[in-house]
Amino acid sequence: MNDSAQSEIRRLAEAIRHSLALDPDKVSPDVRADAQSLLERADDRLDLGEDFTVVAFAGSTGSGKSSLFNAVAGLDIARVGVRRPTTSRPTACVWGEGGREILDWLKVPERSRTWRESALDGDDQRRLHGLILLDLPDHDSTAVEHRVESDRLVGLVDVVFWVVDPQKYADFSLHSEYLTKLAENSSNMVVVLNQVDKLSPEEQKAAADHLRQLLAEDGLTDTEVRLSSAVTREGIPQLRSILADTLDSKQAAAERLLSDMQAMARRIRAELGDPVATPDELPGASHLVETMSEAAGVEAVAQTVHDDYIRRAYKRTGYPLLAWMQRNAPDPLGAKHGLTRDELIRASVPATSKTQSSQVRLMAHDLITESVATLPRPWQTAAAEAEKQSTNQLADTLDSAVTAVDIERRRPGWWSFAGFLQIVFFVATVIGLLGLIVVAALTFAVPGALPGWIWAVVIGLLVVGILGSVITSVIARNARNKGADEAAEAVDRELRTAVAQAAQSSYLQPVNAVIAEHRDAYERLA
Repeated sequence: MNDSAQSEIRRLAEAIRHSLALDPDKVSPDVRADAQSLLERADDRLDLGEDFTVVAFAGSTGSGKSSLFNAVAGLDIARVGVRRPTTSRPTACVWGEGGREILDWLKVPERSRTWRESALDGDDQRRLHGLILLDLPDHDSTAVEHRVESDRLVGLVDVVFWVVDPQKYADFSLHSEYLTKLAENSSNMVVVLNQVDKLSPEEQKAAADHLRQLLAEDGLTDTEVRLSSAVTREGIPQLRSILADTLDSKQAAAERLLSDMQAMARRIRAELGDPVATPDELPGASHLVETMSEAAGVEAVAQTVHDDYIRRAYKRTGYPLLAWMQRNAPDPLGAKHGLTRDELIRASVPATSKTQSSQVRLMAHDLITESVATLPRPWQTAAAEAEKQSTNQLADTLDSAVTAVDIERRRPGWWSFAGFLQIVFFVATVIGLLGLIVVAALTFAVPGALPGWIWAVVIGLLVVGILGSVITSVIARNARNKGADEAAEAVDRELRTAVAQAAQSSYLQPVNAVIAEHRDAYERLA
């Protein structure tokens, strides 16, 4: 066997073992048993090496299989008779020295083994060195144990030559119970239409064409059809040539094992079903995240951040007199004092209500059900169990999503500048107002005592203070609102991102793990 074939066989074997390691109900008992049997056979056959290639002649009673076996071997080895059943046990002919380990593995009785080559043959049989040729019991034998033995060996050998006769080559049981089921091994099979000495040349061609048509319908498109006669020796040299070419390639064992592994991989994949998208990959995932965000109180946190920003900003940038008067205004965080600002903000998050939890669970259930709807029942059950695990931890999941976000306490530089201007204009207003009062009083008490420009200075100072405060207050108010909106939007965005990540990594993760396990098992078998 070449390295690439062995590597692929071992890769598929490992993939099949991985599938068998899944929960017992995820692979049916029949498939599990057949897969385990195949793995054991593959290990045994690989250990036996490639020095010998095993070819079996299989066929029904009366097909002339044993006579053809003797003709190819060139010795009268297999028992030929007219009673049914004729072939009761496998008969082996070995070319070259050795082969006992494989024969023991095949359980061919010692008395049924013949080593073909002798000193009298010279080099006549050299091209067939390394061949173990078996004559199997009849697959349609009236003795059940013969059929069982034939089926067992057909599953073990490297190449099968199906020997059919002109009367029964179209037999339904042959095609339905054997050939169709072995379509994956079509390149490792040859169908021999035997006893063609009983047909005219025209009948031979018609029968061969019909046989090829039936094989194509069975899916055996790569299977060769050969004509032979043990009586006239027609086709015998060609059959020996096929055997010699098979030995030369040293690929028969690898091809048989590889095709069996691939067939088993397809069989397990069919049971697994096609991989599906995880719930977070479906369109409805965005609605789930939105519902979870509402349940987590994202809007409440964002509004709290907005109100807190406005309050803190107004204390620093509002009109000093009004800001001082509102020093005892209600705190948007309520009376939750003694904590850090971030803790106070998080403490304002309302508890998730039963209605919100139910909405999240219902939406998640619908999303998960949609995701795994096409998977086999055992996988759907596993996903349901994973979903139950997630719903039991819903409150913790949402709380973790909120507390994981670092809520920034913004204190922009313009607050200080605006506060400085407010103080300057407030002081200007106060000085201007006091100056106007003093100037008015002095003018009233001592008319003409003060020059006229004094009036202009105090009135100008008052007007500048008032206008400056108004303009600064308007600009500061707009800036506060904008800053509060931006702070709230930033927190809202970060919280929703955290909720989305929690939905994917925490809430949906157990279900995603089930789907990932299924996808991994499926893709390993590709």
